[in-house]
This record gives sequence, structure tokens and C-alpha cells, in this order.
Amino acid sequence: MNRKSLLTIVAGALLLSCLPASAQYYDPYRRPPPPPGWDRRPPPPPYGGGYYRQPRYVNYGNTCYTSRGACGTRPTVVGTICKCFLDGFGVKRGTVR
Repeated sequence: MNRKSLLTIVAGALLLSCLPASAQYYDPYRRPPPPPGWDRRPPPPPYGGGYYRQPRYVNYGNTCYTSRGACGTRPTVVGTICKCFLDGFGVKRGTVR
């Protein structure tokens, strides 16, 4: 290499080393912004109905009915799963009625 090309290469390297580095930062946990319209909440359900309707009363029962018989249990909500120990059959599952 001649002296002029070597001097050009060294000058270019010095010039590039003086420039600030501009790397792009990547955040793997950053989520993209939501599409327009997603910031609005759904309208409330109509009065007295809809998805958020609560039952006005709850029935309680204290008898567990199984396919092989029934037994007494503590008072719980009707339709709850319960267990009975029946002689000759062992533990059986049923529902409160």
C-alpha cells in the first residue's frame, strides 16, 4: 500500500470513531400499543339483568342424595357436591337437595 491510501484509511477510522454510537435498544417486555377503541369499557348491562345479575335467594339443604342412598350433612347450598359413607358400598358422591 502506498502512503496516501494508508493515510486515508487511518483518517477515515479516526473520523468514524469520533461519531457517537447509535444502537437501537430492544425491550423484550414492551408490548405494542393496543389498537384504537380498546381503551373503552363495554356498556353496563341493563338494569335488573345481564351478566352481573345476582340471585335474590339461595336454597339450603342438609340431605346428601347419592345413587345408593342418602345421608345427613351440614346445611349447604342446594346442588353442592357431597359425600356419604354407606355400609356395604363405601364412600359415594352425590348432591345436596
